[in-house]
Amino acid sequence: MKPVMEYTSYRVYIRDYYAERKERNGFTWRDFAKAAGYSSPVFLKLVCDSKANLSEAGVERVASAMGLVGVDLQYFRQLVAFNQEKSSATKKKIFAELRKIANENAFALVGEDQYDYYGSWLNPVLREMAPRLNGATPAQMAGELVFDSDAANVKNSLKLLEKNGFLEKDEQGRYSQSSRSVTTGSLDVASLAIREMHRQMGELGVQSLDQVPINERDISGLTIGISDNAFEKITKEIAEFRRRISSIVMEDSGEERVYRLNIQLFPLTNTLPKEEHHA
Repeated sequence: MKPVMEYTSYRVYIRDYYAERKERNGFTWRDFAKAAGYSSPVFLKLVCDSKANLSEAGVERVASAMGLVGVDLQYFRQLVAFNQEKSSATKKKIFAELRKIANENAFALVGEDQYDYYGSWLNPVLREMAPRLNGATPAQMAGELVFDSDAANVKNSLKLLEKNGFLEKDEQGRYSQSSRSVTTGSLDVASLAIREMHRQMGELGVQSLDQVPINERDISGLTIGISDNAFEKITKEIAEFRRRISSIVMEDSGEERVYRLNIQLFPLTNTLPKEEHHA
């Protein structure tokens, strides 16, 4: 099976380990649990199904049962912490440590390029803008941005886009997109960076209220009281709306500007008590 440093989910790693052992010598979940010191024969299956987590002591027992030592054990510890952590800020710190361990041992984490791509609002903007500005310098590109950024940031972003294959540069210094769309890659990793992207783009949306003329933006909202059933219907409508917008974009040609469309639906209260209806 693959080395542990090629994984971004410890649950998938444990399941793959179990599947390989089972195929080789009839290994069972009971055997696995016993080797890791658990009395419940199905506990590790529950962990793999995301119905239970590993404690700090459990991490050590399971790692020992799988024969992980040295840097592999160090990586596994961080991987469990990354997958089980709830705080985005803490997850970012743990992911940085995962990258450090993997890179020092000649491994590239799945989703690293997507993580870097979604880490800054500037990256998707330049990916759309650079091919339209043939031969423009980073300083000239920075001058075309509505929101402040300098030539150094633009230059670094362009290097990242080239390195990770989001942009290609020819001998004349002209950029082109390697593909029309960007995939999220490893969702467990990319979702962490996408949260940061949403935060940055949300802040730019607020700035646009003062920095962008009203005839060049469309910002509106509703404050609504709804049921869980209505919420599900609305989210489906939003998903369908996004698909229709994507179709318009794919059919468009001769892009003139780069826009950002934020779609936000979030609760402003906790769940309220249901109304009592009296006969």
